[in-house]
Amino acid sequence: MRFEHWSPLHFIILTLTALLGFGLPYFCRKFASTRVKNTIGYTLGVILLLNYLVYVIYRIDSGHWQIRYDLPMEFCNWSAIVTSLALFTRNRTLAELSYFWVIAGSMQGVITPDLSVTFPHIYFFIFFIAHSGLVISALFVVFGLELTPRKGAVIRSVLYSQIYVAVALAIDFGLDANYGYMREKSAAGSLMDYLGPWPIYILWMQALGMILFTILYLPFWKKNLNR
Repeated sequence: MRFEHWSPLHFIILTLTALLGFGLPYFCRKFASTRVKNTIGYTLGVILLLNYLVYVIYRIDSGHWQIRYDLPMEFCNWSAIVTSLALFTRNRTLAELSYFWVIAGSMQGVITPDLSVTFPHIYFFIFFIAHSGLVISALFVVFGLELTPRKGAVIRSVLYSQIYVAVALAIDFGLDANYGYMREKSAAGSLMDYLGPWPIYILWMQALGMILFTILYLPFWKKNLNR
């Protein structure tokens, strides 16, 4: 049974994601000590990495692991690595990438999840820890740890994004894979359905990414302008 978009369960997940995504940073900025902030940050980072390890074990144990599908080459995998490193190191460039990549890109997995199973299947939990957990963690990096985007953050993030596009395209054609939906659109239906055929939709995704990065930067623009 596939996970149903906009079902009561989907709305519960969206609500929990929003509550934790905004509630954790608010709690930390208003009430938490530096030690508590650091503990929450490290915990979120460990959860993201352990969740991927559980995914790999699950795929191998079920006999389904394949190089075409299970390399850490989905955009959310790269976002999880960047976000975890930002939580562990407090690196500002990684924090910027986490914020833009997750909120502009990986959040699509929470809004329109491409999921062939539903609650209480183990992959249901793996999937939403990976996607909702990413959104919560990226918001915590920026608003909880206050690692806000700096001047030039949009351009830097767009340029770093091209590394993913190039690597994903090379691996997809080399392995006959579809990491990052670089060869085919999502079967579950998504915004890509309205962006034309391949490879036009990839160019539109890039353009939309730049627009979304710019919109996401606007809350910090005035503050950075005065620096």
